[in-house]
Amino acid sequence: MTLNKFFEDFYQPLKLRGRSENTTRLYANTLKQYAKYLGRPATIEEDLNDLAVSRYLSHRARERSVYTAEKERTQLLALWRCAADRRLTEMRPCVPPTPIPFRVPTAWSVDQLKALLAAAKVVKGKVGDVPAHIFWTALIQVLWQSAERIGAIMSVLKEDYTRPIILVRAEYRKGGKRDKLYTFTDPVCDLLDVLKQSSNGPQLFAWPRGYEYLWNRFGKIVKAAGLEGGRRSKFHQLRRSAATHFAARGGDPTALLDHSSPRITKAYLDPRFIDTGPKPCEVLPGLD
Repeated sequence: MTLNKFFEDFYQPLKLRGRSENTTRLYANTLKQYAKYLGRPATIEEDLNDLAVSRYLSHRARERSVYTAEKERTQLLALWRCAADRRLTEMRPCVPPTPIPFRVPTAWSVDQLKALLAAAKVVKGKVGDVPAHIFWTALIQVLWQSAERIGAIMSVLKEDYTRPIILVRAEYRKGGKRDKLYTFTDPVCDLLDVLKQSSNGPQLFAWPRGYEYLWNRFGKIVKAAGLEGGRRSKFHQLRRSAATHFAARGGDPTALLDHSSPRITKAYLDPRFIDTGPKPCEVLPGLD
């Protein structure tokens, strides 16, 4: 049995019930990449073994990043354990985690965020039925003022927005456990009113093209703003930026991001913008 068929017929209806569409998309992409690496569709019988999976993960770490490799390891092993529980394979996984280095979180400064917004305001063309500059300006502002994940915001329906509040339902959010309400400023609500009245379809941010192209198009806006356009400088950079500047002004970033502990939030806060006390170079006596 192919892993794709097992995922569609068993794993998705059993294990991903109630989870977001983005979770399903991420699993599907992992299976797509594994099949691409093998040169054929992956099967339970031939390709769920420690050596094959480990070699693939090493390849992904070189090709993409150790973070991507670790994410795909957890997904492949979850599928593997489910297959073993159903007696479709006798072998159970024994693939250790990929070593993950802790990177210093990065956020955009206020000036950089203003440059990003300025670049969005001059985007030409349309996104569906909405002028592109309105769509992108509204999306950036909503992500900034909510610090919510892009997948959750893109899932918001028109009926979830009643000026000045957007209800982001639990079903849209990572984990699917809690609704959240966000309040927005009048200028942002003016943009959201246009989106609600102008676009076709149920989504407030109606995106007519493939999901991956959303990141691609945003990356072009980031570059147009004169900002670093790397893989980490996308929508999650806005989430880190909002959390960092919220914390720098005395807010509770853990509550803002709806994390289960401050330890998780620490990976989102750029220390360059947060006063954490005196630095060693300011306290230690000079040696010259």
